[in-house]
Amino acid sequence: MNYNRKMKKEITTVIAESQALYWADDGFYTPEVGAWAETKYNLVHMYNQLFATGMKRIWDKRVYIDLFAGAGKARIRKTGKIVLASPMLALTIADKYDRYIFCEENKKEFEALQARVAKEYPQVDAYFLLGDCNKIVDQIKRLIPRHSKAQKVLSFCFIDPYALNIEFETIQELSSPYFVDFLILLAFAMDAKRNEAIYVDEKNQRINQFLGLPDWRSRWESVKKKGKDFRRFLAEEFAKQMINLQYREESLTTMIEMRSDDKNLPLYHLAFFSRHKKGYQFWNEVRKYATRQPSLF
Repeated sequence: MNYNRKMKKEITTVIAESQALYWADDGFYTPEVGAWAETKYNLVHMYNQLFATGMKRIWDKRVYIDLFAGAGKARIRKTGKIVLASPMLALTIADKYDRYIFCEENKKEFEALQARVAKEYPQVDAYFLLGDCNKIVDQIKRLIPRHSKAQKVLSFCFIDPYALNIEFETIQELSSPYFVDFLILLAFAMDAKRNEAIYVDEKNQRINQFLGLPDWRSRWESVKKKGKDFRRFLAEEFAKQMINLQYREESLTTMIEMRSDDKNLPLYHLAFFSRHKKGYQFWNEVRKYATRQPSLF
């Protein structure tokens, strides 16, 4: 079987698995999410499967990092359907990671995730960190096995914040000296676009920290006069920062737009960042199964 046919078969299998991953109430805390989150979870699950399986013979250690891990399961608003969220999905894959690192700031969700993993996957090598990932990044880094000639280590980091509250410095810290691919939720519409007037205020540091750039406002004022959209501006600035960390330029053109299910309004983009073309082979396969393609570029 050639590579493309094999990948297509794996994707088809993952889709079937994703559609079947609905669960009864297990008694642990289960936060509510919008229906659009189910699509996000399925896409992350597809990439996890391809990444973990495709890299298992190339790297000695594969590590999964979830910086806004949540409770592990979620209840779809309106329907009440319970689905697996990113941490538990990462544990269902056939070729499991060698280590899992889960970070969550909300204590209620943190405790629910711990309980679920202990109950359903007690044998995995999993670490749990309670707190803001931006403030405990040193603790996260200490849990990532060191890469060496004798032990090649590759990590996949999923960043799923509710707003633009991931700091670029955190990503920079994790990206070196480690080998890490990132899938990041960029809340351009659900946060940045809605709060533009607040963020352009010189006293507000949110975008400064998100981009790792204190001088972005002058550039924004210049391109705004030419009619550039705030979302596109932030996407370009963020991607340039990642490219400065030696991530590939494909990140700009491979973002997946997610919209609300009821009013079809843009919410955020899923942006993938890798230093190797193999990562984009996997990601582009996943993108084919997204219901909507990116509109920024």
